[in-house]
Amino acid sequence: MKVKHIINFSRVISILIILTGIITSAFAQKVVSGKSDPQKIYIKPEYKRGLPPILYADLNFNDDNNNGILEANEKAWITLTISNKGKGAAQDLSVTVSDDKSDQYFIIGKVNTIPYLQPDQTTKITIPLEAGMEIMSAEHKLEINIKEHFGYDMDPAYLYVSTMKFREPSLAFSGLEVVDLGEGTAAIVQDGKLQSGEQVKVKVSIQNIGQNVSKNTKYNIICRDQNIYMPDGSGELGDIGMGEVKDFWITVSPNKRVTTKGNLPLFLSLTNDVHRGELSDIQLPIVLDQKPPEAVVLNVKADIDKLQKQVARFEVSSERMTANVGNVMDIKQVPPSKMHRSNAIAVVIGVEKYDHFVQAPYAENDATLIQNYFKSVLGIDKVYIYKSKDVTGYFFDNVFDPSYGELQKAISKGNTDLFIFYSGHGIPSKDGTNAYLLPSDGHIEAIEKQGYNLNKFYENLEKLGARSVTVFIDACFSGASRSSETFKPDNLVAMKGIRIKPNVSSPWNDNPRFTVFSSSSFDETSLAFDPSETGLFTYYLCAGLQGKADANGDKKITSGELERYISEQVKESSMKIRGLQSPQFHGDETIILTEY
Repeated sequence: MKVKHIINFSRVISILIILTGIITSAFAQKVVSGKSDPQKIYIKPEYKRGLPPILYADLNFNDDNNNGILEANEKAWITLTISNKGKGAAQDLSVTVSDDKSDQYFIIGKVNTIPYLQPDQTTKITIPLEAGMEIMSAEHKLEINIKEHFGYDMDPAYLYVSTMKFREPSLAFSGLEVVDLGEGTAAIVQDGKLQSGEQVKVKVSIQNIGQNVSKNTKYNIICRDQNIYMPDGSGELGDIGMGEVKDFWITVSPNKRVTTKGNLPLFLSLTNDVHRGELSDIQLPIVLDQKPPEAVVLNVKADIDKLQKQVARFEVSSERMTANVGNVMDIKQVPPSKMHRSNAIAVVIGVEKYDHFVQAPYAENDATLIQNYFKSVLGIDKVYIYKSKDVTGYFFDNVFDPSYGELQKAISKGNTDLFIFYSGHGIPSKDGTNAYLLPSDGHIEAIEKQGYNLNKFYENLEKLGARSVTVFIDACFSGASRSSETFKPDNLVAMKGIRIKPNVSSPWNDNPRFTVFSSSSFDETSLAFDPSETGLFTYYLCAGLQGKADANGDKKITSGELERYISEQVKESSMKIRGLQSPQFHGDETIILTEY
């Protein structure tokens, strides 16, 4: 028994010596590798030569807002999908990214080494990028290298990405209006003025006159006179886009003890998430027994020269590398849906080339795309498409006139669902009170004779007697041509200072089956989108119908979901191109447009 104990004890001593050697070796390797965590043991792999790997890589770039530009306080990612299609393992793979510029606020994340990538294996690597608030505007050339232990490296790839310094929002007080009639008011005299002893509603208008969105904007009004009752002086305005105006209401009731002669002691402050372009303690121009001054709204445009708007792009020389910038969706891929409208008809119009003035960029592309979306996504069998050369002379009357037009022959009153899409120029009258669609051979000088009045257009659509009417218009009526980063805007009507206030017929007010999606308000420009070679509105219309607008994930897209998606995306993207574009919507938000 004693001999056995001695033998077992010797075995234990031997095992302890072996373990001590392993631990000592591991700590030595840990020190060599620069690691210092005493709780972890790092054992460096042993790499051995074998058959060579053959590496392939797919590179992608995405940024937070998907516009291909890395803006101040924004994050982005380079994603590499690396595959080994060789017969040997790739060993000790490392990915590095180096920058040709020096900017401490442009941060490139690091990537861990991949010890082994076996034949037919694939791995995905994400490299984070981040732009700090103080980043400078510049185009960075990032060199991406994939190295292998035994030299089976990939050729370098290059990512050109533009960074954009922070563009300041600038919040401004635009004006106010005193309302002394209606619920919540108690006026002594209903005259649009504030008198002592009254309670009125005051509408306060705010505008962002800066070059960026004012995110999560909040207002607060302080009253420095206890004799003035103001119960609702604070609230949230949300995001305010470049040039956008937002209103809020407050209740004001000065008692008979108020003695102030000038502006009442009501002071407005505006704040936002980044604390840039805010307002602090601006005294509101509310004077007893006086009407407030007219509101002032400025025309704010994007400062194109300062944006340096080159979207990200890859440069690769190897046939074993593919690359894609993820800021533009492929809207040419039209997904089929479950929707089928057996009794529906659609008219699609794209007027791009005009005989007597500038073109409407990409309008014919819009029409081609929408024809496919109407058929495959909305389930419409009968889709008639007309392009520039087709839309001449009395085209609009020949199609839409309820007495003799082609549509009245095809529509079964009360049974047919009618869909209309138009992309092209919209033209205002010289006095800005009317708006027209113009055939490709029309003259602006003869707009009232050769143009198709928008009132007439809507009235005739209603008279056709369809069960439902859904209209999509990608056109503006501000007098400016469709523009983009590539195409500069032109003044179509050769007049300055036109303010469009058309008296447009609104059949949707009385006809609940009337739905209208418009690309912009009447005094804005509807933009083109160069990356997709379509209208900006059309691009997001297609993206929304692909499924992006399905907010609740129920595989159905309602008109309300589509409107909200288009509006949000177009507003955000337009401010980075040439100024705010605000899509408009009228109709029933619950209508199901498509189902997957």
